[in-house]
Amino acid sequence: MLDSTALIAWARRTSPYVDAVIWSRAGHAGYIVPVVTTAPALATALAQIPGKDVPVLEALLAMDISVVDALTPGNAPGVAEVLHTAGPFAAEALTAASVVHAAHRRSLPVVTSNPFPLTRLREVEIDLIP
Repeated sequence: MLDSTALIAWARRTSPYVDAVIWSRAGHAGYIVPVVTTAPALATALAQIPGKDVPVLEALLAMDISVVDALTPGNAPGVAEVLHTAGPFAAEALTAASVVHAAHRRSLPVVTSNPFPLTRLREVEIDLIP
């Protein structure tokens, strides 16, 4: 599970750790080990990277291993349950809540350089970017 900080690190080519996480999943012959993110995390990352880095992120999304978890009417109640703890800051926490909800649903750790917005909502396994 990649949050927006991991997507930004991939797009900007700033983290060998994120590169290793992604390429380790791409290297499996005969089956797919997915790299998952959420639509809100993707939108947040796209809003924060310069235009020259967008094609790098698009290349990741085009890989067979990439899965973008949509925010749909079906999973919105689960995201809202996570988001409820954010109180008046719910709008700012939407991306984090979508990542935490998807990570729990898929039993995946979250690759991130900033675990605080995630862990303040709910306990979640963190794979910290060094």
